[in-house]
Amino acid sequence: MSCAAHNWHAAGSQFVAHTTRRLLEKLGLEKTPINTKGYETLLSLVENTVGDSFDLYYGLFLNNLNAMDQLERFHLAFESLKKQLFSRLHNIHQKQLFENEEQILALPKRSILPEKSEDSDAS
Repeated sequence: MSCAAHNWHAAGSQFVAHTTRRLLEKLGLEKTPINTKGYETLLSLVENTVGDSFDLYYGLFLNNLNAMDQLERFHLAFESLKKQLFSRLHNIHQKQLFENEEQILALPKRSILPEKSEDSDAS
C-alpha cells in the first residue's frame, strides 16, 4: 500500500473512531453492574482514546478530505434513527388514540348541560 493510500485510510478510520469516542464521552457513559459486551466495547473505545488531545482530533479533521462528509453522514444517520424511533412512537400513540376514540364513541350520549325542566321556564 502506498503512503498516500495508507494516510487516506488512516485519516478516515481514525476520524470516525475519534468522533465516535468524543460523542460517547459527551454522554458521560459509566460502567454498570450489568454491562453487555457491546457496552464494554463502547467504554473501551472511550478509554483507549481518552488521552488523545483535541489538537490530534482537529488534525485528523483538517487532513481528512472526507471529514465534512463523515460528519454529515453522522448527522444524517442520527436523524434517520430518530425518525425511525419517533415514527414507531407516533404509530403506537395514534393506535392508542383511535382505540380510546372507539371506546368513547361507544359510551352512551349525555348532555353536558343540565336539561331544562318545565319549572325553570316558569321562573
